[in-house]
Amino acid sequence: MTTMVALVGEQPIPNLLPVRYLKPEALVLVYTKLSEPVARRLQKLCAATEVYPLEIRDAYRVAEIRNRIQQVVADRTDLIFNLTGGTKTMVLAAYELARQSRSPFLYFQTEGPRGRDQQSILYRYAWDSDEAELDQRIIISQPLITLDDYLRAHFDDYTKTGFSRESGGILERAVHDALKDYVDEIEAGVWPSGMKDQVEIDLAVRCGNQVGFIEVKWGGGKSGKRAIDQLTTAAARELSGIYAARFLVTGVTRDDQYKAVATALNITIIELPEWQWKRRALSPNDAARLRQAIAQRLPCRKAAV
Repeated sequence: MTTMVALVGEQPIPNLLPVRYLKPEALVLVYTKLSEPVARRLQKLCAATEVYPLEIRDAYRVAEIRNRIQQVVADRTDLIFNLTGGTKTMVLAAYELARQSRSPFLYFQTEGPRGRDQQSILYRYAWDSDEAELDQRIIISQPLITLDDYLRAHFDDYTKTGFSRESGGILERAVHDALKDYVDEIEAGVWPSGMKDQVEIDLAVRCGNQVGFIEVKWGGGKSGKRAIDQLTTAAARELSGIYAARFLVTGVTRDDQYKAVATALNITIIELPEWQWKRRALSPNDAARLRQAIAQRLPCRKAAV
């Protein structure tokens, strides 16, 4: 029976994807008090696997960490270690255990520019005497998670309220309709729990194993700044991970200074110059512009035409 030992840090996806891909029979989640919420959410998402949570009280004592892990896996022979997350001292302890037991270990890495060419890669290392050698370079190309999986990996819970009932909801629906056949999943009006209604995601999309958060603003003025503030909060790495792309879709032209701020915050601005809200649908040119911009950041598998 294969047992995976996974070190839990602030990012859940490097733990979740290898489990979904390799399907170990048992999973030991090694976490600290700080990463306990991530471990708790991962345990729920790995319900098909026998999960053993292991809290490390002192994340800076290598010998203690090694001994705690060793106690849990002492009677297991088919081990594999995922060293992607956790603290550096946790990695040192787990690496030493892998070396002692001659067990393979993994490192998850996302490489390449965001968009169609980005690859999620799982590096598998094996032992040649005391030397760790790269054994396999596995490109994870098939979708292994749903949009719900991604959201639940980062939020304890969330609700979906659909399109805004204000005037901006018309553009939200138009953007949704233009994208629904070009992304794998799309949801409107996502509200993470526990945020006192301060964080809303107008549209959340998934392409493959990556997601994007889209803020939709049809007006000018201060609505643009509010949109940027909303995106930087909703898609902050501490809240929704480093794998969420951020988009601001707007029905008006923004000035260069505004665009420079968005670029500095890694937000893609998508202007729809032909938008007229009375049409209730994007023009063919605007729809193509929207799809192409999304495809530059996310691996959309359908042609953006």
